[in-house]
Amino acid sequence: MRGEPVDRPPLFEEGVRDEVLDAWRLQGLPPGKTHLDVFGLTPHENLGPDLKFVPAYYGRILDLTPREYRRAFDVSQRRFPEDWAETVRRLEDRDHVACIWASRGFFQALGVGDWTTLERALVGTVREKDKIRDRLELYGDFCSRMLQVTMQDVDPEFIYLSEPISNNGGPLISPGMFEEFMIPVYESIVATAKGLGCENILLSTYGNTSLLFPMLIDAGISMLWISEAAEMPELEYSRLRRDFGPALGLVGGIPLSILRKISPEQVRERLEELVPPLLEAGRYVPLAGGRVREEIPWAVYESYRKALAEMIG
Repeated sequence: MRGEPVDRPPLFEEGVRDEVLDAWRLQGLPPGKTHLDVFGLTPHENLGPDLKFVPAYYGRILDLTPREYRRAFDVSQRRFPEDWAETVRRLEDRDHVACIWASRGFFQALGVGDWTTLERALVGTVREKDKIRDRLELYGDFCSRMLQVTMQDVDPEFIYLSEPISNNGGPLISPGMFEEFMIPVYESIVATAKGLGCENILLSTYGNTSLLFPMLIDAGISMLWISEAAEMPELEYSRLRRDFGPALGLVGGIPLSILRKISPEQVRERLEELVPPLLEAGRYVPLAGGRVREEIPWAVYESYRKALAEMIG
């Protein structure tokens, strides 16, 4: 992730659920084992405070006064899980990757949780621009202050920012609006993280967010993880590496179609086309580009994992 030598390569996993493991055990996964055990995958722990707005304000975030908005997104120790002190002690001697979740993205900052609140937020970007800008400034302050509190306890490998701003057609607001409203939020978070010694800032995004990548990188995003997006040229990791160079770390990038539509014997051939060039350039963690579900057989997943392990070394 830092572009430096490692004692062992990170082998992230795809968030495989229990029902998938149950199906795989019928197909050859050893009883009592998980894919983590079989392939020695690297846990990555996403931790920190609950960044959601106080539930009592649901459905009316954009109707709140600035003071009420600060109450909805209050900076409080109550946002941490009950076992936070135990978690902090456990992480002091960890041998796995830990990151801090520092923002839930544009729409969460505006209280979106259903179609009605989504419509209100989208209309607000046109009709209530000053209010949207002011509330996001408050959100940026909230995220930065919560990150500062969290980093007093935990020294993370990277900061995790979630940005579900897009569908497969592109961002749901214009790049100009995103730059005006949300980029200052990220600049504030990045400044806080770097001021406390963490240089690695990862953006996790879904759908086609490619139009926003240049401004996000300019704001300080140094790593990108695209999940659950349609396969399209502008999201191919080989193209992203060509456009942005190894300064932009990449996680993921292996199309799920490789696991869904081809035989175990063909998996290695396709991976050999995709993965080695990215590994050679550095700052790349190979991984399937979305959640692995029941339609992917154990034999295919096993072939995929064995091939990756050999390529990574």
